[in-house]
Amino acid sequence: MKYLLALVFSLIVSGQAFAQAKEADELQTFVKQYEKAWQSHDGERLEGYFADDADMIVGIQPRIVGREAIAAWWNQYFSRIDSGRQLSISIESIRLLSQDVALINVATTTGGTHSETHEILEPRKARGTWVVTREGGAWKISALRAHSPIGELREAPGTDK
Repeated sequence: MKYLLALVFSLIVSGQAFAQAKEADELQTFVKQYEKAWQSHDGERLEGYFADDADMIVGIQPRIVGREAIAAWWNQYFSRIDSGRQLSISIESIRLLSQDVALINVATTTGGTHSETHEILEPRKARGTWVVTREGGAWKISALRAHSPIGELREAPGTDK
């Protein structure tokens, strides 16, 4: 009986580990798709990655609430940066809080090549925390917090132009 209980427990733990690994893979794919969408410099495209009631805080900027407001913020941001600026996201950690809620910590770098002069753009680093929720089988960002690296303060993110 003791061995049967150990086997059942082992199978349950293995099943949970498999499910968590599957979720982590889905979340990594979600982050990579978001990164690719960011490259388009299109706030409406990014909007699709956010929950309807999502909120976002970037640096010391005011809190932005709702998908449409987030899309508008991104479009304003993209209007201030060179079209050659690209984003790279590194996932620092993924923590499943429940089956449908996860916390993702990221480090980002924006760099690239200036669209007219073809000079290499100065890389900008940031870090962020995302709360993502599963809605209708798809992951969505419910809350995004982005901050400059320690010791750096940017009042107006994105000023390439």
